[in-house]
Amino acid sequence: MKNKLYYITNIIILLINYFIIFELSNTYGNLKYIGYSIILISVIMLIRYKNSSRICLLLGIILIMSICLAMSVCLNSYGTAFNWQIDLIEREANIINAKSYLLFLSIMCITIGHVKENQYQIKLEKNPIIFWGCFMILIYALIFGLDRGEIGTYISNTNVIYEYAIIVYIFAWIYSKGRKYMKNLLIIYAILYCAQGLIYGDRSSAFPMILTIFLLVYNKKYSVVSVLIIGLGGIAFGNLFEIFRNTGVVDGNTISEVIERGLFVNTISYSFYAGTQIIRYSMISENKLMHLVDYTIALFTGGSAKISLSDLANSAGFINKGGGISHTYFYYWGGYVAIIIFAVIVGKIINKVFNGESEFSNICKLTIIVFSIRWFLYYPSALFRTALLIPMLCWIVCKIFEKIIKKQNIERKLE
Repeated sequence: MKNKLYYITNIIILLINYFIIFELSNTYGNLKYIGYSIILISVIMLIRYKNSSRICLLLGIILIMSICLAMSVCLNSYGTAFNWQIDLIEREANIINAKSYLLFLSIMCITIGHVKENQYQIKLEKNPIIFWGCFMILIYALIFGLDRGEIGTYISNTNVIYEYAIIVYIFAWIYSKGRKYMKNLLIIYAILYCAQGLIYGDRSSAFPMILTIFLLVYNKKYSVVSVLIIGLGGIAFGNLFEIFRNTGVVDGNTISEVIERGLFVNTISYSFYAGTQIIRYSMISENKLMHLVDYTIALFTGGSAKISLSDLANSAGFINKGGGISHTYFYYWGGYVAIIIFAVIVGKIINKVFNGESEFSNICKLTIIVFSIRWFLYYPSALFRTALLIPMLCWIVCKIFEKIIKKQNIERKLE
């Protein structure tokens, strides 16, 4: 019965997508139907994975973001849009963007398929040499890794060192076994990291670290209720801090504004409308295949700033404030067909990682979750490179150092 219901809901989701994409015209009046469909599919997926705690947390984050997006840009677009976004609301590219979002979300969730309920447990190691090596890198990233603006103003952090520091942080935590003061140092570091990101940068640079320390300290099972509490609490906290950063005070009016905003998060709407501009840019761009090649190379060599579609669209006159949402990259490279292909790839990767039980799989489960806001809401390289490739390189390097230290008996000599 359970499997039968699973396939029935899959068929329903695919039929909804077919109707929305091929039967509805790309006009503003149909935007609300897309919004309702995003909410419906999000609810179905939350219910489907309610008993798989680890994948439930990942999908909970993505699906709560999806509901926030549907409520604002699809169902209340004129009530939430900023000045530069208003002109985009009724454009064909904006409707295509919403359709593409629905398609990517649906295919990715369907492709994830069955996930075993295996409580992940990161294996801790006792190795102070690797710990202090990681910690020195963390200090460097804290001091030199953030693009600082004026206090109280928004600036999107584009320095990857600050983002990669979270991966190094995870490995520092892994090699702090048996040293309580090391973990205390890491907790203090996380507080400083988050505070700096919230004060000088954008909230999305701090939230991955908040999720990281939360999951490392509170390694428990998560129900749908707890995921919703975490998600809604995160939205309220983010809006509260943004208002505080703009006004410098927290009072009754601040709380009232947080309540009034509800599920509206301007970070999500900014990224979505940046995606609309990317789709508009795709209609005039002639080097899409070359961009895909360059983007793939950049996954391994770095330099992704040169191939950021939001920057390229901006340079072509399609004004945006950064972001774009991953699915718009896929649409740029090959329309709805490319979205389906990449959604299947992403879903299969998540399925493979979350069904894995190896030490490296458990690390990747953590990195995919903590960077979910980045790779889903901004750019796909945050999944393929930040959440998978860089952790793999760090894991290999740490294992090599473990063997060298053990072979040379360095740790015992130091003690």
